[in-house]
Amino acid sequence: MATARAERAGYERLALGAGVALVLFALLFLSLDVSATVGALTGADLRFVALAVLLSLLAQFCWSLTTVAIVDGIDGSLPRHRVQLGYLSGTFGKQVLPLGNVGGSAILAYVLAEDLDRQFREVFAAVTASELLVFAGSLGVATLGLVALLVSPLPGLDGPLVLAMLAAVVFALVVGGAVLAYRRHVVATLVERTAALVRATVGRVSMRVHRSLAPRRVTNGVESFLAAFGAATGDTRRLVLASTLAVMGWIAFSYALLFGFGAVGVALPVGLALFLTPASGLATLLPTPGGLGGTEIGLTAVLTVLTGAPPEVAAAGVIVYRLATYWLVVSVGALASLYLSATVWHALD
Repeated sequence: MATARAERAGYERLALGAGVALVLFALLFLSLDVSATVGALTGADLRFVALAVLLSLLAQFCWSLTTVAIVDGIDGSLPRHRVQLGYLSGTFGKQVLPLGNVGGSAILAYVLAEDLDRQFREVFAAVTASELLVFAGSLGVATLGLVALLVSPLPGLDGPLVLAMLAAVVFALVVGGAVLAYRRHVVATLVERTAALVRATVGRVSMRVHRSLAPRRVTNGVESFLAAFGAATGDTRRLVLASTLAVMGWIAFSYALLFGFGAVGVALPVGLALFLTPASGLATLLPTPGGLGGTEIGLTAVLTVLTGAPPEVAAAGVIVYRLATYWLVVSVGALASLYLSATVWHALD
């Protein structure tokens, strides 16, 4: 009964997210001359479209190798191609579930643990580390973009504003890195106190939550997680390699935006692409699959203002970019999921 309720709630969230995305898309297209957008798309330079597609795939390849490098820290005997396929399959789950990116580490870890027959807690620690590196890579690339915008400012982004954003991004990068590197006990304390708060509130009406968040159980779980996290990130060379791959992935993703707009005849400054690509990830906080609708509206509005391109042309560039970096990624992830499922069933037979 509980499983049936959970499945029904999951379908309801998925339907809600899809509905919100459809409403956002309707608002976007109602505000545009659709025929002009279609005209810009039909006249798109296919060479630039192909480059956007290739760079999107390159980004996924780099990020999958980031996961491989960190997972090797807990078990170097795991088949790397299965880890990469698991990464693509988990990414599919992240992109099709509303707020999937919020629970991205758990989704990826579950897929990898199930496929590789490993303990979820260990895999979750390694995946969390790799996802943190990817996130740090996004902040690093955004920093590069903001520095470039300081050197060559845009009319809609004056120096003080860019400098303030740069300071905020660098602060987040430095403080977050310092806490994870030297103050992991702070993270443990925060988790334990949060668990105690939830147990004292939600636990009063749910015995399951009350039992799950028992102090000793939480402490043991945190200690086990941090031990696995330390093992996954203990090798400096592996950490440098994974970090480099994460940054390369974000640069490739940013150039996919650059070429997506180039396909419809709009030249984006490199700095703007480097900053906006990571920043557009904020749209994934909306309750829609992969930030659908919110990403398209946000990027269209911002790029219309900052580039001076007509909204219809900006929307066409965003559509090319999202076809390469969302719909293609979802399709590849779906194929990876089917392949993993097929090999598991074949092994059982």
